Amino acid sequence: MTQSLSQENLPIAVDAMGGDKAPLVVIEGAIAACRAGAGPVVLVGDGAQVESELERLGGADLPITIQHASEQIAMGESPSRAARRKRDSSMHGCFRLVESGDACATVTAGNSGAFLAVGLLTVRRLKKCERPCLVTSLPTQPNPTVLLDIGANVDVRATHLAQFALMGAAYSEIQFGTDKPSVALLSNGTEPTKGTEALREAHRLLNQTPINYIGFVEGRDLSNGYADVVVTDGLTGNIVLKLCEGLVTTLFGRVKAAIQSRPLAMALAPVFRKPLHALYNELDWESVGAAPILGLNAVALVGHGQSSAKAISNAIINARRASSQGLTAAIAATLEMNAPSGEISTSELPMSSTDELIGE
Repeated sequence: MTQSLSQENLPIAVDAMGGDKAPLVVIEGAIAACRAGAGPVVLVGDGAQVESELERLGGADLPITIQHASEQIAMGESPSRAARRKRDSSMHGCFRLVESGDACATVTAGNSGAFLAVGLLTVRRLKKCERPCLVTSLPTQPNPTVLLDIGANVDVRATHLAQFALMGAAYSEIQFGTDKPSVALLSNGTEPTKGTEALREAHRLLNQTPINYIGFVEGRDLSNGYADVVVTDGLTGNIVLKLCEGLVTTLFGRVKAAIQSRPLAMALAPVFRKPLHALYNELDWESVGAAPILGLNAVALVGHGQSSAKAISNAIINARRASSQGLTAAIAATLEMNAPSGEISTSELPMSSTDELIGE
């Protein structure tokens, strides 16, 4: 990928047609991000529709440009089929801008599987990354806990988990400044004999890498910050993430109901409002904005399909930060030096090719 401008001056390519509330909330989020200093932004989608909404919302004077795309990929479409057939989709347009060096990162709130598939067809994977994965962070103390994969790969092999661990460690260092982050595999017990065959083989592989691997952790360890990076398959990771989101919503709902049911508590509510609001913002998924895809040869973030303007804005801001921090280069360097491959594993079949990964 060639780049004619510095990373700071390159726009973030945003899929204007991605998400349940697109393009309205996407455009609102882009406007908010630019006003927060995260521009420039290029909105990729239905040119006439995006331009009309941008002018109506008062964003015509901001560093936002528009690139027309004649197609869009819906949430319910087959990722691989849509990626191959809809070559003029807004997602393709976003990745082509990054591939050509005309954008430094891309963001969508659309079909995450299709976004990954389009990325694999355009910018491709980093060398020695067999499966890109989705990453997020949990607001634990004293430092956030990086959790991956959270949905990209339901079925994984040991080498995939080992590569996730390396990418997660690099992400923790770049994103949070963690020195030699501790890395663990999520299992049903801490003993090395627990877990699946893939987990036990990944345990063996990670013990041969130079990262600070500390072994298995259980689900209860996620909330106490026991490890800086926790690695699992995409099915388990997505369940953990959605469970955490649901618990936060339920917990704060119960606290609010308890306060409202007691006159004395209501009288004291102003005292607790500010710290509770700050805590909620820390735990709120919209404050994170989107999940980066690690392993693609690009900075690419995927937001929730129901993302609000706030979430889109924060996704753009975080994409700008990841690009300026050199996230992709750091992950590429880590994989190049340390990543195990299928040839090293004693219990794995050869890895899938890119075509197989996005095949029907």
